[in-house]
Amino acid sequence: MQKDWMKSNVSFTLVNEDHKKGVKHSFAYVAQNVTAEKIAAFGKILEDLIDGNITDAAVSSTDHVELSDAPKAQTAPAAPQA
Repeated sequence: MQKDWMKSNVSFTLVNEDHKKGVKHSFAYVAQNVTAEKIAAFGKILEDLIDGNITDAAVSSTDHVELSDAPKAQTAPAAPQA
């Protein structure tokens, strides 16, 4: 079995006068080994650019897992030629 990183995303929750329950702002193309400090620093930059406070950040990653022991999918037989 082999596991390969494919992509990561981060989603920040912003709270302000217009969005009292919070609104999500998502960003793609996050580095594979992003640190909490870098996420927090980017959140501070966002707070400087927008009116409101960042209350939460969630990083999600997608990995591809190759299952070498998994049975291969069988292909359907070809239709007979006329």
